[in-house]
Amino acid sequence: MNDNYIEFKKKRELGEILTDTFAFLRTNFKNLFSVLLKTSAIAIVLFLVALVFMTYVYSDFLGSIGIYSENSNIENLNIGLMILSALLLFIAGVVFYGVLFGTILNYIKSYVNNKGIVNTVEVKEGVKKDFLKIIGLSILSNLIIGFGLVLCVIPGIYLYVPMSLVFSILVFRSRGSFDAINDSFQLVKNEWWITFATLLVVGIIGALIGAIFAIPGFIYGIIKGFTFATEGSYADPSSLVDWVSITLSVVGDLIRYFVIYTLTAVSSAFIYFNLNETKHHTGTLEQIDSLGKSD
Repeated sequence: MNDNYIEFKKKRELGEILTDTFAFLRTNFKNLFSVLLKTSAIAIVLFLVALVFMTYVYSDFLGSIGIYSENSNIENLNIGLMILSALLLFIAGVVFYGVLFGTILNYIKSYVNNKGIVNTVEVKEGVKKDFLKIIGLSILSNLIIGFGLVLCVIPGIYLYVPMSLVFSILVFRSRGSFDAINDSFQLVKNEWWITFATLLVVGIIGALIGAIFAIPGFIYGIIKGFTFATEGSYADPSSLVDWVSITLSVVGDLIRYFVIYTLTAVSSAFIYFNLNETKHHTGTLEQIDSLGKSD
């Protein structure tokens, strides 16, 4: 057993989930990041390219809508290109999300099964096995949440809580998409509020950490905006966009998504095991069984 092993199969309060999420990342980040590079390199590159393409397209759009700009050229906007860039980013984002979540959850699965010792081959095989299911489940769960939001916002918020656990159920229980969705509702039954509170706090923390990486681009934009304003060229928005601002924006977005997705994936695993232990006492029963065998 790993000396720094963190037991997932136990009940936890909100504070403990947060503490153990960061403790797990602190002790496993190097190994987890290494595994992520091996499984997610292509997905990261595709997502990065899609981000660059969309940023470039919409930067060109910014220059075209300059109300006071002599170079305003709104009639020549390529709407088709804008839609294409958004579609490509969505597809690349779904793939990136699927690979990242699949890797992290399968890493945790191997970590739990082997008491802190992660089998990299096991993780890679798990990612391959779950990849398409996670992609399909991601689309399906987002459609469900979107439908709830369209109805009256509150149903969407309500549905988000069980939908946040479907990937953990799919990986840890080896369930199909529809079974994972059904199990998620059973799991959060009578535990919705505490689960919502935990997800909310994790989301706020992730957003705050992610926002740190947007600061360089924000500062650069302020400095350049001030410079151009003093030179009298502020009327042309396109003058504010150059390769430096695009690079800072894209890199900041990539790191922000990576941080938020990683925090969400790890915390959702802790939330899943906490609820599963509350409802089924799986970890407790395994410990009792192991004590009986040792005797």
